[in-house]
Amino acid sequence: MATQSPRVGLVYQPWNWLSLYGNYVESLGSANIGVSADGKPFSPETAEQYEAGFKTEFFDKRLTSTVAFYRLTKKNVLVPIPGTAFSDAIGEARSQGVEVDIAGQVTEALSLIATYAYSDAKITKGDNQGNRLWDVPRNSGSLWAKYDLQQEPVRGLSFGAGVYFLGQREGDNGNTFQLPGYGRVDALVKYQLPVASSRLSLQFNVENLLDHRYYVATLADRFSVIPGAPRTFIGSVRIEY
Repeated sequence: MATQSPRVGLVYQPWNWLSLYGNYVESLGSANIGVSADGKPFSPETAEQYEAGFKTEFFDKRLTSTVAFYRLTKKNVLVPIPGTAFSDAIGEARSQGVEVDIAGQVTEALSLIATYAYSDAKITKGDNQGNRLWDVPRNSGSLWAKYDLQQEPVRGLSFGAGVYFLGQREGDNGNTFQLPGYGRVDALVKYQLPVASSRLSLQFNVENLLDHRYYVATLADRFSVIPGAPRTFIGSVRIEY
């Protein structure tokens, strides 16, 4: 039997620099193929989301922003059962909050991007009702800057750096322990040059530039905490035709 996933959205632009929007979505999420302790299949994950917000554009679109308020409810969310190979389904979990994105072209060379998110995520039905949802920080965000050199012979060369932060998170749905918040600094160097009718990009990234020790997640128990990667170097080549 086919399952419908209704969605509706509305956008209103009272002025050229401001757009107001709202939407409602129902959807099917994960197929929930985990193994239950009694061997019975899980019902699929379902989700319902309300979102409303606004977008702005200033200075010939050199400064843009988006602010979104949302409320997301999920049912049948699978979580691992600590110490076993089995999973269990949370009856219902609700997340609500706000997300902010700001991007600015400060000069022809310098651009900035800033993000922030606040999330209030709780288990609303089932075991651990009223507890905070595992592995969801209240606060997270980032700040990134990129500088593109404009003068010859170094035109096409760019430098960038940014910091990402996540606040404290619950290590399990019982809220028996917490993962500390962390900040991670990344950087990049990029060089673009024309090759015939194409454009060649050479990029070198460093993730966790300061080699900071941090923890990215758990598998819902204190014996399976996942550490973040140490300082990591990544090179890439891209050709655009």
